[in-house]
Amino acid sequence: MLQAAAMTLNDHLSHTLSDPFYILQYADDTLFFSTAKGQAPRTLLLVLQNFSEVSGMKINLAKSSFVPFNLSTQLVSTLQGLLGCSSTTLPIQYLGLPLTDRRPDKATYQLLIDKLTNRLSGWKAKLLSRAGRVVLASSVLSTIPIFFMSVFKLPAWVIRSIDRIRRDFIWKGAVHPAKGVHLLSWDRVCLPKNLGGFGLINLTLHNLSLLLRWWWRIHDNPTSQWGTITRILYGNSERSTPPLTWKQSGSFFRKDLRRLRPFFQISVSTRVCNGEGTLFWYDNWANMILQHFGNDHSVQHKHITLKEALPILGQLLPSPLNYNESLIASVAQQLQLSQGNDKHLWNWRTDGKYSAASVYRKLISAGKHVFAFKNVWKLRVPPSVHIFLVLLAHGRILTQDQLLKRNIPFHPKCVMCDLQITESRVHLFCECTFAMNVWARLQVSHATLDSLLFSVCSPNNAGRGVIATALWGLWLERNGRTFRSEHRSLDAIIQWIVQQASLFEKFC
Repeated sequence: MLQAAAMTLNDHLSHTLSDPFYILQYADDTLFFSTAKGQAPRTLLLVLQNFSEVSGMKINLAKSSFVPFNLSTQLVSTLQGLLGCSSTTLPIQYLGLPLTDRRPDKATYQLLIDKLTNRLSGWKAKLLSRAGRVVLASSVLSTIPIFFMSVFKLPAWVIRSIDRIRRDFIWKGAVHPAKGVHLLSWDRVCLPKNLGGFGLINLTLHNLSLLLRWWWRIHDNPTSQWGTITRILYGNSERSTPPLTWKQSGSFFRKDLRRLRPFFQISVSTRVCNGEGTLFWYDNWANMILQHFGNDHSVQHKHITLKEALPILGQLLPSPLNYNESLIASVAQQLQLSQGNDKHLWNWRTDGKYSAASVYRKLISAGKHVFAFKNVWKLRVPPSVHIFLVLLAHGRILTQDQLLKRNIPFHPKCVMCDLQITESRVHLFCECTFAMNVWARLQVSHATLDSLLFSVCSPNNAGRGVIATALWGLWLERNGRTFRSEHRSLDAIIQWIVQQASLFEKFC
């Protein structure tokens, strides 16, 4: 309705308004972009009045404001009287984000950090289990910065501050407490669950994944408003669609995006039809990016399309050709152009469409092939047991050998079998006579730590829930004897394991 009112008046006043204004509207926030010369301000006021009459809603100009750019003080004062609203300067808040013409300052980022800290104040973290804190850190603390990261590249110090808040909350139950031990490195905590982590997002990689959306929006729909504005401002030619050859100058936002260009180029491939929408040097149409090939003559054809390049291929490539250049020539010569527009496809999804999740999965899992942790999280046991099993597989539970590495004093003795030995996870769960009796009673033969963990991660093993519960029960018994001097008999432990395994299977 607002746009219709604007278009009607723009047509009606076309003889007085040479530069139309633009409207950006979302929910109850509306932005108008206009020049300050001629009749443009009066036309804007007429649009608002026309909208008010058509819709029946009154415009509260007292709650509105305008932002002048390169205007004299006298003209700003005149506009204030004409529009009936005050003037302000950038940055301003729009949809919860700072709208600014320069990189956000430290105070702006500090507001984001304070938002996370304030969220913690209402949580009784000390009363939560570690598994509960992991859930809150993943579902709340990790999601607060996402909207901000979809527009701005977060500085390293901001990411470190947010990571410190999440890390201390998980391991210590508070922000910057005096005591607490980080059992697992933060890089591992931020791995997906199937790769041995807790599933928290890596902010640096997720920030990159979200920003690549802006590249894709230009590439996928170059005639959109965003694509048109970007090409006009930064493109070196009308063919630079998307402007993969952006100019060096520009806003901080453009500079941040430009650093992502190499990864974007290898993430997108082109299905060639007529060759008119494919840049010969910069689009991935031959399973490689060609911008590092070519001769001095090719510089003159920097923005040449594939259709234009094929007839003069011999002029573009150097002579003699090396292996890669020969391969390029062979692919190009066999290429048959057809009717229809070229199609750009996202390589990390089968449907060829961009998603931030596909980028993040590609980045976070690159080169990582580890223990089959995915099946650990599928066990029908409480989340606390999942966390324990992951820490056990990584060798990060606080047995005495781990305390020794952290210079924490202890008395070298196994509280389960009274053997004077520095307790380790292998001894506690396999070599200790008490543990060996537990496995014998549960009819688990040849119980080594590797075989126990393998059994837990084997989806076809019907007894893996009992084994997981037994590992958890031995750890609880060890802690009870160490810190509370509570001892249970072997029969009591076996009965507890069987009962808990049955309850876990039924309710988890």
